Amino acid sequence: MPYEERPTGPIPRVPDFAQQVPQRNNTGLVVGLVLAAVALFGIRTVGAVAASVSADRAEEPVDAPIAATTTTTSETTTVTSASEKTSTSEDLGTEQPVPKLGDNPINIDGNGAVTTPCPLPEFSTDVASQDAFYQAALPCLVQAWEPALEEADLPTDTPQVVTTGDDIDTPCGLRTWDQTALYCPQDNTIYMTARYYSEIEGRSEAGVFLGQFAHEFGHALQRLSGINAAYGSASANAGAETEAGLELTRRSELQATCFEGMTLAALQNGGVSDDLIFPALRDSAARGDENSDVDDHGSIQTNATWVEQGFSKNQITQCNTWLSPPSDVD
Repeated sequence: MPYEERPTGPIPRVPDFAQQVPQRNNTGLVVGLVLAAVALFGIRTVGAVAASVSADRAEEPVDAPIAATTTTTSETTTVTSASEKTSTSEDLGTEQPVPKLGDNPINIDGNGAVTTPCPLPEFSTDVASQDAFYQAALPCLVQAWEPALEEADLPTDTPQVVTTGDDIDTPCGLRTWDQTALYCPQDNTIYMTARYYSEIEGRSEAGVFLGQFAHEFGHALQRLSGINAAYGSASANAGAETEAGLELTRRSELQATCFEGMTLAALQNGGVSDDLIFPALRDSAARGDENSDVDDHGSIQTNATWVEQGFSKNQITQCNTWLSPPSDVD
């Protein structure tokens, strides 16, 4: 069935974003998220199209572990195992990521995350329960985004999920238990640091955890499309800590946040309760660089704008941060 015949669903119900949110510390450097005290949501128009940017170098092939069906559990850690087999470009078929940014082929007018039912287990903040929650959510997120990736002739391989309450070594470096979640493109794995959100941030609402998981999945979409590879090349050329490099990082993070909003719209249209969807949106609308000494994720207002943009529009082209002026990614 052509993608055009698969509607993305009705206009989502939008919550009141004005909500008091507790302050939290920012400890993540790669995809860490920070909170400020109050999120006042405002809608503004995402900027006019600027010049598109493409990278000259393609991403090196990534060996992504194939998930096993078992998990190992201790008092603090649940880890999804990986088999010895690794995927190659042959395993992924003929579709390959295209290392481009603003003109990436994923940007097809009208494409969005499709309506997806998603029965989720009861949520609790212990590590094993969080892992069960993320493992149940993962196929829903894949289902929501698979048509858009297929329409653009991009790969659809599913990321792995590791939920941990301890420090963990990843191909992207050490992730400590008190840092935010991480998506590592080198092994196509989302590392959910369960105790950070429950103990450091003191959160217990299932929707907050779902929203953060959807944000990390947004980074996985960037890898599948080739945006991540193009961003990595552009960042290396600019210098990651330079003003230009930090702007590139903000564009990457804000696009993942916008993709998160699209994912939440698809789940809401599929019947996931607003008791999950609205806390996820409010939480993401309250995150920003105000409590950080590094301007790499965007202000609270900018994060609020992009998550609402994704949620209310649910169109990939409306999340193209790479073509927006600097004022829209500040």
